[in-house]
Amino acid sequence: MWSRLVAVVAVLGLQAEAMEKNPVSNADMCMLAKTLDGKVLLSTATCCVGYARPMNYLCPAHTGEETYDTTTKQYLMDCDGEIPTGVIIAKGPGDVSKALAYAKAANVAFRVKSGGHSQACLSTVKDGVVLSLESMKKIEYINHDDGSVFVTMEAGVTLTQLRADYIANSHVYFPHGLDPWIGAGGHFTGGGVGHLVRKFGFGTDFVVGMDVVLPSGEFVQVFEPEYEERLTGRLSVYNERDRQLLWGLKGSGHANFGVVTKFWMRTIPRPAYVVLGKYSYNIADKTSVEEYWNSMCGFYSKAPENETAGERNLLVWPMVSNNREGPGFLMRFIIYYIPDNNSTAQGALDEATPVVNAFLAHVNGLTFHSGGIEAVAENGQFPNLVDPSVSRYSPTCVSRIIPSREDVCNRDGWIGKFADFIFEEISLFPSRGTTLFTYFDKWGGAASLNDANFERTSINTRNAYGTIQFCRIPLNVAARDTNAMINGEGGTKDFNNTVLADVGNGWYLNFLDTLATEPEQIYTEPVVYQRLKKVKHDYDPTNVLHRPLGVPLPGSEFLADSTLALVGASAPTVQDYCKLSGTLEGAVLMPVMGCCGTDPWPPGVPCATDTSNNAQLSYAASQARLLVDCDNLKPNALIIARSALDITKSLKFIKERDIDYRIRSGAHSQSCASTCTNCVVISLEELKGIEYVTSDAGATFMGVEPGVELKQLVADYQDHSDVYFPHGLDAPAGIGGHLGGGAVGYLTRKFGFGSDFIVGVELVLGNGKFVQVYEQDYEEQLLGYRRAHNNEDQDLLWAVKGNAHANVGVVTRFWMRTIPRPNYMVKGFYLFEAESAIHLQSFWGSVCKFYSVDDESPKAENLILRPFLRSGNQLELEVYYLPDRNDTASRALAEAEEVLRKFLVGVTAPLITQNLQAVPDKMQFDNMLNGQGGRTTDSCTSRLVKKREDVCDNWSFLDSFADRMWYEMQNPVVDQTFFASFDPWGGAAAANDPDFVKSSFMGRHAWGTFQYCRTPVGAVTREALWAPIDKFDSLIASQISDSWYVNFQDRTTTNRSQVLFVPEVNERLQTIKAKYDTTGVFSSPLTVALPAREW
Repeated sequence: MWSRLVAVVAVLGLQAEAMEKNPVSNADMCMLAKTLDGKVLLSTATCCVGYARPMNYLCPAHTGEETYDTTTKQYLMDCDGEIPTGVIIAKGPGDVSKALAYAKAANVAFRVKSGGHSQACLSTVKDGVVLSLESMKKIEYINHDDGSVFVTMEAGVTLTQLRADYIANSHVYFPHGLDPWIGAGGHFTGGGVGHLVRKFGFGTDFVVGMDVVLPSGEFVQVFEPEYEERLTGRLSVYNERDRQLLWGLKGSGHANFGVVTKFWMRTIPRPAYVVLGKYSYNIADKTSVEEYWNSMCGFYSKAPENETAGERNLLVWPMVSNNREGPGFLMRFIIYYIPDNNSTAQGALDEATPVVNAFLAHVNGLTFHSGGIEAVAENGQFPNLVDPSVSRYSPTCVSRIIPSREDVCNRDGWIGKFADFIFEEISLFPSRGTTLFTYFDKWGGAASLNDANFERTSINTRNAYGTIQFCRIPLNVAARDTNAMINGEGGTKDFNNTVLADVGNGWYLNFLDTLATEPEQIYTEPVVYQRLKKVKHDYDPTNVLHRPLGVPLPGSEFLADSTLALVGASAPTVQDYCKLSGTLEGAVLMPVMGCCGTDPWPPGVPCATDTSNNAQLSYAASQARLLVDCDNLKPNALIIARSALDITKSLKFIKERDIDYRIRSGAHSQSCASTCTNCVVISLEELKGIEYVTSDAGATFMGVEPGVELKQLVADYQDHSDVYFPHGLDAPAGIGGHLGGGAVGYLTRKFGFGSDFIVGVELVLGNGKFVQVYEQDYEEQLLGYRRAHNNEDQDLLWAVKGNAHANVGVVTRFWMRTIPRPNYMVKGFYLFEAESAIHLQSFWGSVCKFYSVDDESPKAENLILRPFLRSGNQLELEVYYLPDRNDTASRALAEAEEVLRKFLVGVTAPLITQNLQAVPDKMQFDNMLNGQGGRTTDSCTSRLVKKREDVCDNWSFLDSFADRMWYEMQNPVVDQTFFASFDPWGGAAAANDPDFVKSSFMGRHAWGTFQYCRTPVGAVTREALWAPIDKFDSLIASQISDSWYVNFQDRTTTNRSQVLFVPEVNERLQTIKAKYDTTGVFSSPLTVALPAREW
């Protein structure tokens, strides 16, 4: 049902806010409940194993203390009548993602609540669904090597819990508010205003990272770049969108662009002592109220940059409220002073006293009631953060941001209006059925100076003078009448119209004010508002998180407004590359310049400061590997990575400058897909580690880095083990591209593809995150423990196994299961002479006949025959046979010869010579180790043959192929030779994973690969080689129906559909691409495309 609704929404292109909302279905909610770690609470039913049951139904699977009534009680305290039909209690980001998917598909009214209060009732909705984070309450501390302490805090933590936790477990804290019922989610995405604002800034200023579930369902982590590496050991590939998201969440989050599930906070030492107190004064008449307000205006008369350190340490909180210890009302000045000298109580008091006295000097004409100050030890610094279940009250408030001091201190008649209203309401107490309080929060100090240009946070009220609030509180919460408190005489709307309407350029605050009606009243800075709409457009284009007063999607003017466009940086200079090089374990190589530390350095000049072996690297040597395959494709720089962190830093550098780039494992690329001109190539050629892990069960695993070439791999495992895994025979092939593209080789028919043996990978994702993913059956054997897995982990591994090629990340290590190497294998060749085109057909026909049996015998699967048609009228048959009986050479050879007879009987061409022998283990790859399998300069066209019939029963193809090959044998081209070959697959290759369950290698169901290659003999250009290849391609390859180029060998491949030709596999790859590379960091002509927006 949900997917059907999603499709409808996508087709119509409708935004959530423009659609009529559907009623909440209990059945759908219970289906959702079945998928969650948390639970679903309903007003009229119980969810039992995915089904809606009557409210009082006893359901054994329905456990936990929360009920609909107890959970929604807190909603009633703030918001009369705004009671949802259902509440989703999330236990983690996975639940949040599923809830967002449900809300989008079911098209129900939807709100997000961190678990605390909401006086403006923005986190609940009548007859809709609330996603509550109240169960996400984990707090953890990270002690960094440099002595810094960081705190991670889930969004459902309340300030009471936070205060109790850090007092019990640390000596640090960060700015926050004083209301015990506030939830972290709303508080720290809305600014984090509190008593430390003037000294240290807003709580949001201390947020250095967030865990976020985006409206698309994707889970992301975004950090301030200078903190991320210290916290996670990695550095993400931040592009402008990433920075804009973090900026938007820090001050204007409120579920506008995503659901924050965890905050990463920097901290400051908690003082041993602070000075607290209050001074109370009697209210004689309205004049005393005017004098009271003038006292505050007199003290807070300086611009933030002119305030002294002592003045910034002091927060005076003016408040008019009823006297809780006796009759009547009092005017109070609440004192918070955070001393620099705080090691002793007396030192703290001595520092605070003259600053407090300087304030009291401005208090004139008032009758003192009581008060004083005292130094309080750290455990008593938050006396009002008490058990919220005891002291919860339900105010309704109007709240104005005061842009400047003049608005409330020097405006003619304003203070008189304020005093008149307050004194009249005090005189009518308690006839209204409510009490009142009004107070003023003075900002300035560090709050205004920390981020004056809104670079780090989107708190658009940062430069304001402060806030004034007026609140009504019910004397009896159970009889609370919200409408009367807002609209009645003396209510918040009355105060607004009588007192606040005359305040110039004042604006409502979004998280307290019930009278705000338009987002423009909240987001008052035009530049900030426009930036926020850009973030909304990028991260919530279908407005899944629509709510009243939320940031709206931009209108049609958005695309035409150049001020909102993200502008790419200019091309990097040599100095830019060298600065990058100075941060890497590896190096940056350029055609005409090197790097010595962070400085440009002429080539060939020794660099005394270079102690990392980078002097052994050169652009020319590394580029030579590329030039063998790809004439004239010369990148501007080669970044030689030596670690996963190098890759992350390199991607970050590249994406910030919006420059074209490629990634290569370090070996060849006949299709030239791993290099480019006027670009940057990240080369993994120095990542050459190989390690062996033996599990308790005796299984051997190999960890192989992507820069390892096959020649190195073979030499290493022959020296250090008696195991191996399927791979190819091209000595210079790099493991990164080879395994990532399937890994076809001579073991394919018996054991399957090399990618089938991948049981885990370590990789860097598009956002820079370093992850390890494993097949669940093997993880414990490799790590010694088993982690909690979700489907996304396995999706990522599936995508890498067969379609890595930098589609969703850069693999930095493959973990391979292994099989025992045989004592002996049989290999060799038969060489025939072609005397006519008929001989070519009989040779090819013998291959077709041998591979014609659908149900192949085990011994047939042991044999791979590679037929080659070569220059000089030669027909060569390469033979690889993996015998079941391999204990002796004679038995191995006898078994192979028996199978081979079936093939040889059909060949009519004369036999020139043969060489077939059983070779011991150490000689199985002697051609790779002795140089015979060295680097070649072949240029090839390569077709994936889907069916045997395409090349065996297709007489048009057979005739054209034989005629063309005979013509080329009789008319050789000077300085060139050619060969045509066929790699038959089948056997275990097709049988191991027929439905693409474990790997994404699309070539699995093919019959094999057909190749035609030209090899230069002298100084032949690449263009000269391609001319006959193109001729062959047009005459022959077009005869093979419904076949496709293979991306890793064929330079003529031009679009993704030729490579990613299995629709269901391609669609799944696109879905995974959308999750793990949302912004298309990995993008080259043949990589998996990001899906359309509606995905």
